[in-house]
This record gives sequence, structure tokens and C-alpha cells, in this order.
Amino acid sequence: MYSEKTGTTQTSTIQTTMKELQAEIERLMELLKEKDREIEELKSLCGSHPVSTGQSGTARPAGQKDSLERIYEVISSLNKYTTEEVLFYAVQVLSELMDTPDVAIYNVANRDYARLFSATSQAARKLGNSIRYTDMGEMYETLKNEKVYINTSMAEGFPLMASAVYDEDRIRLILMFWGLPEERITWSEAHRLTAIGALIQNAVLRASRYLESFRSRRYLEGTNVLNEHAFTILVKAFLEAKAKGLTECALMEVMLGYQGYEEVSTALACNIRLTDYMGLLDNGKLYILLCNTDSKNAEVVQERLQDLGHDCKIADAEKYMSRTDN
Repeated sequence: MYSEKTGTTQTSTIQTTMKELQAEIERLMELLKEKDREIEELKSLCGSHPVSTGQSGTARPAGQKDSLERIYEVISSLNKYTTEEVLFYAVQVLSELMDTPDVAIYNVANRDYARLFSATSQAARKLGNSIRYTDMGEMYETLKNEKVYINTSMAEGFPLMASAVYDEDRIRLILMFWGLPEERITWSEAHRLTAIGALIQNAVLRASRYLESFRSRRYLEGTNVLNEHAFTILVKAFLEAKAKGLTECALMEVMLGYQGYEEVSTALACNIRLTDYMGLLDNGKLYILLCNTDSKNAEVVQERLQDLGHDCKIADAEKYMSRTDN
């Protein structure tokens, strides 16, 4: 009887192992297919742009900027970042590949509005932290039809070029490009952007989905407060991106007094933006991570919360820069 049970257990273990191996093989096959698609996109990108004309009007060999190896090297640099960091550093990748210092990524919040997530310069932030993208006329219609927008008329209040990353049939991220010389605002550059967008899509879409579900999977039970482990990782990612000029943010400590963080966070929830995060640091102290908020606007938030009876102070960011997610 014992040997029959043992044999049954061994058979079950073998079957489980075989299923795991099959799943791993399928995963690796999908990765290979993805790499093949990337290679084809790279070939298309390089093949359709044999020369690039600089501001001087002199043709530049494609190999100088657009070699397969170079493009793949730049895009692969995103692999060194954690998932919560990817959307910050994707703007640097786009800036390098599109050869412009001014790039912004807007994260679509709902059917009408998108919020700035990261940008490489002040010029790229000129539309502000929030845009009603559905009111942007030709640009919106173009992106909705999954095409690259080109601002051929050089209209004010619009990027020179824009494209989008899609999640099934909806716009998930809007990529905006400024600082391009007029002679590069062409359909040739639009094709280039299409190929580059296809290459980075998987990484940035995965990061966007991850951040969207970050809260619900890491809230302390019964609250809208992130646990200390998760909040530490997030704060560090935002502060490091801020130090590199890729985003604006501020960290604010809320004094709990005689109340628990559960009660205080419930009262705070309706007085902060949906894009801000609440979480614990320093062994149970309650903090708010104010996203896309500079020091001046952080002071405005502080005054507003204090007027509502919440004692709070802007925290020293340097204190958290070197932390690990232990």
C-alpha cells in the first residue's frame, strides 16, 4: 500500500514537473518570437531610412545613427531598469533614438484626460501636467486611428510629432516630441517613429499596466495605503528619476497624532489626486508621494491639508534616495 502511494506521488510530481517545463518552453518560444519581431522592425527601420539629413542639409549615412546594433543597444538599455522605473527612462531612449532633447510621456488616466509621467526637459513639459487629449483635434483623431501625428503647420499648443502606445483598442500612453528642426518634420521621420514605437511598446505597456495595478496588489488590508516595502521601492524610483530631471515629485509626512493611519488616510483620500500615493515609511509613519509636483506646488498642497486639520511637513528626499527595498 505504501509503495502504491509513493508511486502515485512520484507520478504526480513528474507530471507537475513536465507541465512546468512545457510552460517554460512555451514562454521561451514566445520570447524568441518577440525577438524575431524586434529584428524585423529594426530591419524595416534601417532599410527605410538609408540617409538622414541634418540641419546643414548634408546627408548623413544611416549607419552613423541607425545601425541595427546601435538601435537595439539603446532599446535594450531599458532592460536594466525595474518595472516601476521603465516609464521614466523610456523618455531618454526615445530622445536618443529620435535625436531630440525634448520628449514627454503622458499616461492616459481616463477617456478624456492624460497626465504627464516623465519628460526630458522643461520644453517637453510645456503642455502642463494634465491634458484633455480628446480636445486636441487633429492630433487626437490621428492617434485614435493608430497613426503618427505630424504638426506640419507648426501650430502652437501641439507637439511637433506624437504617437501612442495602445492597449488593445485604446490609447494607453501618448509620446510627444518637441525640439525637432523643421526639415525633420516629415513622413520619413513618422515612419521612423512608428518602428521605434513598436520596438519599445512591450516594455512601456508592461510598465504602465504594472503601475496601474501596483496599488491594489500592495495596499494594506482595508486601506488605500501602500505597505512599507512597496512604498519604499516606489518612492526611491520617483526620487531617482527626479534627480535626473525626468519628473517632478515631493514627499510629505502626515502626522498621525493619536489617530491610526487607517483613519487619517481615509480622511486624506478625497483631498489628494488619484495619481498621488499614500504609504508607510519609517516603521509606520504615513507619507504622501505627490507625483508631478514641484516644491512650490507641494507647499500649496501642504497649506491646503493643514487648513483641513492635517498636520504635515515636506520630507527630506535625500533621506530616502539610498534606501533599498529590504
